[in-house]
Amino acid sequence: MAASWADLPPELLELCSRQLLLEDWFAFRSVCSTWRAAAFKERFDFPWLMLADEDKSAESRWAEFRCLFTLRIHRVLLPEAKSCLSSRGWILTIGKDSEMHMLNPLSRAATRYRDDIIVLPSVNKISGSDYDEGSDYDELVVKFILSASPASSPNYTVMVIYWPSGPLCYWKPGNEEWKLLTLPDPLDPVLENVLDVIHYQGQFIGVNSFGSILRFDPDGPDPIEVLLERPQEFRDLIKFCVDLYLVESAGRLLLVSHFRLLEDSKDYTTGFKVFAVDLDTRQWTELESIGNACLFVGFNSSFSVHVDENQHSIKPNCIYFTGCCDMGTYYMEDGRIEFDKKADYNPHPPLWIDSPPLWIEPSF
Repeated sequence: MAASWADLPPELLELCSRQLLLEDWFAFRSVCSTWRAAAFKERFDFPWLMLADEDKSAESRWAEFRCLFTLRIHRVLLPEAKSCLSSRGWILTIGKDSEMHMLNPLSRAATRYRDDIIVLPSVNKISGSDYDEGSDYDELVVKFILSASPASSPNYTVMVIYWPSGPLCYWKPGNEEWKLLTLPDPLDPVLENVLDVIHYQGQFIGVNSFGSILRFDPDGPDPIEVLLERPQEFRDLIKFCVDLYLVESAGRLLLVSHFRLLEDSKDYTTGFKVFAVDLDTRQWTELESIGNACLFVGFNSSFSVHVDENQHSIKPNCIYFTGCCDMGTYYMEDGRIEFDKKADYNPHPPLWIDSPPLWIEPSF
C-alpha cells in the first residue's frame, strides 16, 4: 500500500490522468513531479481539430477537441455559441443573441477558465453598413482572421468575411463597432466573393472568386488594392475550383485551389492545386510538392506546419482539409485522398453547418 499519494504506482496514476477533463489534467500534472511524470503525454505544439457541433439544444457549450498527435478527444467549456470560427489558435464565437466573443480554448483550460474572454461588438453593429436589421448576421460570417494573437500583442486587428457578397469588416481593441471596408466605386466587382484573407508580412492579403490577389489596408488612403490578377495560363484551373485558400508556408504566399464534384446528390472533394504567388515579381508558379510542410485549410484561417521526423501523426507534403460535406487528407505526391470516415457527409446540409469542424493552429 502506498505511503502517500506521491507513492502511487505510475501506471495507476497514468490511468487516472486519462479519465480527466483537460483542465483537470493540467491540475493533475501540477500536484507534484511524480504525478507530472506519470500523467499521459499530450502535445500542444501540434494542430488540434475542434469537432463539429451537432447539439443545438445545450445552453452551456462543451466543445470537443482532438489532438492530432495523441488522437485523444478532450471536452472544453466554451461560452454558449451558435457558430464558431478559428484563427491563430483562437476561437470566435457568435451567440444566438448575435453577441461575439474571442478566446483561446486550450489556454483557458490550462488556467481552469481564469483567462479573460475578449468581448467584441455585436455582429450587427457595423459602421457604414446597409444590412437589414433583421438579418441573421451570424449565418453570414464565414471567416475570421487575426493579424496577431491577442496573447502576444495588444495591437491586433480582427477581420471577418461575410457571405455571399464578400464584404469585409474589421475591429480593433477599443472600437465600439465593426467597420466596413468600402470601395470608392461601389460598382467595382473586386470585392465580390472574397473567399479568404490572411495576415501576411504585416498586411492583410485576400483572394476573390476571380483569383485576384488583393491587399486590404484599413488605415491607409487606399483600403483595397488589386495586387495581382490570375495569369492567363491558370484561368481554367481557377475557374473550375470551388474554394480558394491563402496560406503562408516558410515565408512564401501559397494559393490553394480546392476542387469538388457533385455526383448522385453528393458533393465530395476530388483534388487540390497549389501555387506559389510572388507579389514582388508578380509571378505564379504551380507546385508539385510542398516539401516537409503540410497545410490546414477549411473553415479556419489557413496555416501551415513544418513536419519533422518526430511528428509521425501528421504527414509532410499533404493538405488537411475540412469542407461542407467531407474532410480528410490530400497527398500531393500522388493525388490520393484519405477521407475521414467519422465525418458527417450529409449534404442537405450537414448537421454541423452552423459550427463546422475547425483546425486549431498551435499557439501555446
